[in-house]
Amino acid sequence: MACGRRWRLWAIPLLFIRVAGQGQPMTESQVPAGLREWIGLDFCGEERWVQFHGTLSGVVRHFNSRDFATALRGLGELLAETARSTQAAFGCATAVMSALALAAQCCDHLQLPVLATRFRQLSAIFGSYDYQMKGEDYIDQSPWPINWKQNMEGILRSMAFLKQQELQLEPWRGLAARSAAQQFPTRDDAQRIAIVTVCDYDPTQTPLARLSKLNRDAYAKLHGYDIVMYDKAPLFTDGLTYLTEKTRPPAWSKVDALLETLAKGQHDWVMWLDCDSFFMDTEVRLEDILGIAQSRCPKDPGDGERLKELVRKWKAGPQQAPDDLLEWYDNLLDSYVSWDDSCESLEPPADAPSNRTLGWSDWLFKERRVQLVASEDGLMLNTGVMLARASVWSWAFFQKVRWMTFGRSPVTQHPWWEQTAMVYLLQFPFVLAAASDPAVAAKSQGYATAWSPLGQKTINGYPPLVSSALLTHTTFEPGDFIVSFSGCKIYSSQEVCNQLFLNYFFQVHSLPALADDPALQPWL
Repeated sequence: MACGRRWRLWAIPLLFIRVAGQGQPMTESQVPAGLREWIGLDFCGEERWVQFHGTLSGVVRHFNSRDFATALRGLGELLAETARSTQAAFGCATAVMSALALAAQCCDHLQLPVLATRFRQLSAIFGSYDYQMKGEDYIDQSPWPINWKQNMEGILRSMAFLKQQELQLEPWRGLAARSAAQQFPTRDDAQRIAIVTVCDYDPTQTPLARLSKLNRDAYAKLHGYDIVMYDKAPLFTDGLTYLTEKTRPPAWSKVDALLETLAKGQHDWVMWLDCDSFFMDTEVRLEDILGIAQSRCPKDPGDGERLKELVRKWKAGPQQAPDDLLEWYDNLLDSYVSWDDSCESLEPPADAPSNRTLGWSDWLFKERRVQLVASEDGLMLNTGVMLARASVWSWAFFQKVRWMTFGRSPVTQHPWWEQTAMVYLLQFPFVLAAASDPAVAAKSQGYATAWSPLGQKTINGYPPLVSSALLTHTTFEPGDFIVSFSGCKIYSSQEVCNQLFLNYFFQVHSLPALADDPALQPWL
């Protein structure tokens, strides 16, 4: 928002509305069964949102009088109360989106560009939900002071600034993995690593699943890693499985696949790699990536044995039926989680909003050892390629991500699936904590210290066909570590995507050696 422009709030109707929204981005025949029950639902007329609107009006007065610090604190308090329940927060996602966008503008005026970017990323999470469920016109014509297109453009500008700032401070972020790893001490200790993938593709329509398996097998054999590959979406089973919606989208299966692999207790780290991604620079070891990510705390033996003990009790479940099963599992987690604050890293928040069931607890706030490695693209956290330590922290984290899908949850049908749940944990409480104290805000990066966000260039890039359309994605160049094709079918046909898969695959694999492969012959 331009400097000097004043915010204005329109009156909100007191009527409870439950009708289809305007401008829905997909036809009814295209809507999956689970998503259909959420399309068009509008809870913004409920009393809680009338009160939210009234509080926001007071914050707007502070903003318009240029008291940005007070406005930011007020927004932090308002959002913290709402965000403790995902069911409530997404009930009127456009309202939350507008409050987050206003917080970002407060940060702009307070010269807090990093925190401003984090608030805008969160606003995208909520805005994209209502964009899918009700459409752009609904957002733009709502009583809330927000415009979909302008807000998304603001996010992209903020992220571009943040990435440029990161590159100036840490030039290795602009380098391919092999070159970036040379900037850090070499890790000679081989790690036990599993590479996990779900490849549920029709082999008569695409060779992707076969190409992915061949690519992973060759890479893993070269470095001594294990491959865990599913051809159907797995479902993690424990005493809480019955809470999983039958209409949960398959994209959530990566969380189940990671938990199943962590539960085996056979590895130090577990890597998730989307099926539509290939290793291209096969000389780069995953230990090299970990060496970059763990540079601030390189020596850490981990807590694999404690994880094994926790998993045994988790799988066994309670001996007697408890009054509250979720509370029983939370109590079990609390008896095993611990944290290490000896590493040199960002300070954890001193006063973050808490909710144990949601996962906003000390284990999330105070851990300084690197537990999760993933890049940020030009928009936010990219979950297509991730490395998770085999630890109690990772178990707690991915269980809490999974828990956000239990029951009838709006997060389950969010268009960004598990990415939304992970951002909700990794960023939301940290951003809200920073909003309460300008001194803290000036030092805050707005995310959990256990997450090491590497540059996208270091991990994975995208073919020009994809990156030219998705401006938030880095273009793959020769010498880069991994190429990812997610988004290809949105901007092209299956036939074109199949040709892309084959072209990139045979840049690192021998065509003559695979010419007789029965699964590939129809495609060669």
